[in-house]
Amino acid sequence: MNKIHTTCMVASLVISPLSLSTSAEAQDATNNSIRLEPTLHLRLAHGNTSLPADEVAFGGHDPSEDNFNFQGFEIGTNIYLGDYVSGFATINTFKRDGEDFESEFEEGFLKIDKLPGGFELRGGRMLARFGDQNARHLHAWDFADANMTNVRFLGEDGFGYDGGELTWLVPTSWQDALSIGLGSAVAHDHEEEDHEDEGEDEGEHGHDEEAEMARPDKNIIVIRYQAQFGPNDFHRFQAGGSFLTGDNGFGLTTDVYGADFTYTWRENGLESGGQQFRWRSEWLMRDVENDEGGFEDSGFNTALLWEFSENWEAGLRYGYLEGVADPELAERHRISPSLTKRFDFGSDLSGLVRLQYNHDDIRGHGKEDSIWLQFGFDWGPGEVR
Repeated sequence: MNKIHTTCMVASLVISPLSLSTSAEAQDATNNSIRLEPTLHLRLAHGNTSLPADEVAFGGHDPSEDNFNFQGFEIGTNIYLGDYVSGFATINTFKRDGEDFESEFEEGFLKIDKLPGGFELRGGRMLARFGDQNARHLHAWDFADANMTNVRFLGEDGFGYDGGELTWLVPTSWQDALSIGLGSAVAHDHEEEDHEDEGEDEGEHGHDEEAEMARPDKNIIVIRYQAQFGPNDFHRFQAGGSFLTGDNGFGLTTDVYGADFTYTWRENGLESGGQQFRWRSEWLMRDVENDEGGFEDSGFNTALLWEFSENWEAGLRYGYLEGVADPELAERHRISPSLTKRFDFGSDLSGLVRLQYNHDDIRGHGKEDSIWLQFGFDWGPGEVR
């Protein structure tokens, strides 16, 4: 994909509403069938590691070098076409260790809701509704880096695909939804470049390339069932089960299974303010067929997040990955305490400063410690999902 062309295309979607917004109120009801709401998100990080940072970084937007890291600048817009059609488009510009700035078109889809029977239909480029974190962009993460399980099983930048998705809002006393998506996985330019370099150095398949080839690529099917429930407005639960299958880079099949659970307690219920506590947990398992017969591996992560004072949040995360024979799929443990201070500047503008420490225990690499100070700036409304 031509990165410059893609950047201009998405930037035009964002800039255009800035000029339209001044005349939108004047036009009022005579021209409100098309509405765009721009969003901007920036994430930067500065820190150090006891090992080379690129050996410790797991996700495509994780801090990957000591000192300064440009994790991502997301330019996006919500799209509203009348009362029944909405959508979202975004591009992320970032810089990986020792490389030039890159831009990727992460999402661009339209959604038709309020269909008979409680159905919704999405089409375009989407982050798959799989598990807890995958459908959330960089700015919506609870920590400065991605959960390890998501990166190993779903890809460095999360699992996105080009295709269609049908969601049924199940008519129960809870808030239940069943989603089924079909399509082809998004190929990321930086991953393809990494594979070419590793292939030259290590033969037919480099270790990183084999790990990437294990992920589903074509003929994708994604299924998710999610339920939200709770006895009152103060205690809420969310549980979900996910399944992903498709042809992998070996021309065979990879299946990924997931289960996730979130508990939320709010001191003031649905009203703003007060303390808040969240417990997020997710388990993933993968069954990979390859040229040598295949393998199975699994992983788990759990996180506690406590907003103990207004705009102050303490976090603690533990992640575990089961090891297999491939050196790039070694057993790994990570524990991450964090402290986040959020700022509300008004007019949909906010920011954050997050201090995070990671302790990794990687079989074959030893123990590693890293500390990051992350800065974030956000502008705009919530995103259409």
